[in-house]
Order: sequence, then C-alpha cells, then structure tokens
Amino acid sequence: MAAFGLFNEPKNIIELFTFDLTTFFIEDDYEEISCIEEEGVFMIEYEKELPWTELGLFNSVIFRVFNDKKNIIGSNHINVRLVCEIGNELKPYIVKLVHKLNKIYGYDDDNSGDWSNADDVAFEEGSLIRQWTLGEGKFIYTVKFRIKNNEAQVEILFFNHLLELLK
Repeated sequence: MAAFGLFNEPKNIIELFTFDLTTFFIEDDYEEISCIEEEGVFMIEYEKELPWTELGLFNSVIFRVFNDKKNIIGSNHINVRLVCEIGNELKPYIVKLVHKLNKIYGYDDDNSGDWSNADDVAFEEGSLIRQWTLGEGKFIYTVKFRIKNNEAQVEILFFNHLLELLK
C-alpha cells in the first residue's frame, strides 16, 4: 500500500488510463471511420485522437459498435481499441503495460506471467499477443494487447460487459 493509502493499485484496465473511456461520445470530437453491414449486423467504428499519449504509447482510441437487427432486445456490443504506431523506442512502455496487466489480471490465457524472453522474441518479430479472458456469467470480456503491422493495440472486447461488472 502506498503512503497513507492515498494511491490505490488499479483494479481493472480502465483505471490505467487518464482518458475516461465512458465519456467518448459526450463531445463531438470523434469521427466515423467505417461502417459495415453484413447479414443484419451493423458495425460502425468511431475514432478520437487523444489530446495526450496514454501510457506513453497510445494516441487514439477507436470504438467499434455492433448493432444486430435480429436481436432487438439486447444492448449494443462495444469493443474499444487504443492504438499507436510501434517503434523500438516504445518497448519499455510496452513491457511496463504488460507488467501492469499481469499485476491486475494475473496469468494470461496462455498461462504466461510477466514479460518473458518469448515476449522479447515476439516483439522483435512484430507479432506479440497477450490476452486475458475475464468476467463472469454473461458478462465475459477480453483484454488483449498485440503488435501487428507496425501497430500496437490494447483492446477491450465486450467493453459494455466490463462496465456492467463495475456497477
């Protein structure tokens, strides 16, 4: 515990960010970047440039909102993705992020703990993936960090489920 209990350790990924993800749609400073309809399911992506860099890495956030016309009583499924272009100078920030996620959630879905030699190799090859499947009951969500196509991403799949668990 930090001095006099003033600083608490984060209990979930949302607490790692300065930007409040729940306020994404409050201002009109986001833009629609794609819209796809397939077999009755709409998927719309909205992007917002952040006024600062989150965790020394991420400079934009993308909300992917799904609407299933066949499921008229369900709520929209929402994924959140924070992104940045990758470079070797960002590796210390990536290692720190994986460490923080490991501290919050424990071992990932592949039973990997903190940053390892295998992660170093995957980073150098540009194909790192770490994933934690979390939640309970019908409120399962996934936190995924990956490097792909010279881009680092942290994703929260079923973000709405995480928010439901936090109520």
